[in-house]
This record gives sequence, C-alpha cells and structure tokens, in this order.
Amino acid sequence: MLFASTRPSGTASTHTGNRRPAPARRRLSASLAAVLTTSLLGLASQASTAAPRSAAAAAGHDPVIMIPGMTGSPANMSTMKSDLQSNGWPANRLFTWTDSSSMTQDLAKAARELSAKVDQVRSQTGADKVVLATWSASTLAARYYIKNLDGADKVSQYIGFAGPQHGTTNNGCQWYVSCQQFASPNTPFLRALNSPSEVPANDKVDYLTIRSTGDYNATPTDTAKLAGADENYLMSGPMAPSHFTIIKNATALTKMRSFITAHEND
Repeated sequence: MLFASTRPSGTASTHTGNRRPAPARRRLSASLAAVLTTSLLGLASQASTAAPRSAAAAAGHDPVIMIPGMTGSPANMSTMKSDLQSNGWPANRLFTWTDSSSMTQDLAKAARELSAKVDQVRSQTGADKVVLATWSASTLAARYYIKNLDGADKVSQYIGFAGPQHGTTNNGCQWYVSCQQFASPNTPFLRALNSPSEVPANDKVDYLTIRSTGDYNATPTDTAKLAGADENYLMSGPMAPSHFTIIKNATALTKMRSFITAHEND
C-alpha cells in the first residue's frame, strides 16, 4: 500500500542508511505501477458492471402496448404511459392503442388487429417481444391473440386490469357485440377462451391480473382472476379503486412495474 509522507513540507530527507540500490528501486517502481494499473482496471470493470439498474433496465425493457377497454380511447392510458416513462421506460418503447371499434366489435377481430399492431411495434423497435398492458374488454382480446393467433411467440408479459375474464353480472351493455361475449361465464366465446387453460402459452408468457373490490363493472371481483397466472393481485379496503380509476391508481401501477422488472428475462 502507499502512504502519504509525514515529512514536513520543504524538508529534504538525509536518511540514506536503508536506501535501495537504483536497480532495485526501479524494479519496485515498476512493480507498484503494475499493481496500480491492475487495480485501476479492476475498478473500471466494477464501475462498468455496477452501472445503475435503471439505465441498464431501460435499454432492455420490452416495448409496452397499453390498450383501453370497451368504448375507451388510447388517451385513457396516458397516466400509465407517463408513469412508466417517469420510472425509466424510454418514450420510444411505450405505445397506447385500441382497435378500429374501441373494443366494441367481435373480440376475435380485435385480436387480429392487435396482431398487426404488435408486428408494427416489433418492427419499429427491433424488439422480439412486447408487453401487453390491458384493461377491461381488451384483456380478453389480448388473451385470444396469445392463444389463437401468433401472440405466444411475440408477447413476453400479459397484464390484465379489471378484466371480465369469467363474465360479469353488470352486463347491461349487450348492444355491443363484445359485451355479449363476456355477458356471463358461459358464453361460447369465454368457454372456448378459458379452456383448457386460462393462461395460454404460460411457459412463454408471464401473467399478472390486478382486480379491486371497488370495481362494480367487472363483477364479482374474482372474475378478473386467471387460474394459473403468475400473480393475481387483489386491491381491497376503503381506498380500493373503481373500474375506471384502477389503471391510474399509483399502487396498481407500482405493482405493474415491479412485476415487469421481476419477470424480465424469464
């Protein structure tokens, strides 16, 4: 190790009794230089590998496509998008989208349109896979895409907010085709979608559902669960969000972010 001199400033040393011969000193200096060089290279390597997690993760996040529910618009997902961006997701990997009918048409058709959107995002970003962050009726279109189209190889994570995964008792919206498809647990659409597995391709796709006891649209509350999901997250208590505020709720958004980062590179 090297120590700072304790000799008073400006005072020359006159002690020579232990001075090494010049060649020995040169060898010692060369050795110290080599040690210092190795140490500095090691520190540089450690600094490189210990780069902040947020910077490394930001570059590696899969693009996120955020999709509203029936009659919704992409603007409904703006809070979610801003939350991800403020927490390190690059803006050019965040997308809000809905299908041509705002999720009011046959959800199988919506899924086909989603397939085209996923391909467009993958081409634009160069990513192999995307994260689908869905809400209400779009949770079903996204699962249909994963199960029946080409989504299993193009989606890394599925996140479903307040989805009527097993129908809803609040179904007075059946002038819309999509509402007819989730008006009860036994519709032909849901029977086919939920069998034999509610989490298709779960060896390739990670699943999170977020539901709330304050949701009076997707009812009963547990309709939003998926058997076999990696996590079914329940929000309860007097501050539990409604069907319309769950996609803006800070706790729900924190859960989504933590799930994404925990399951990246699975």
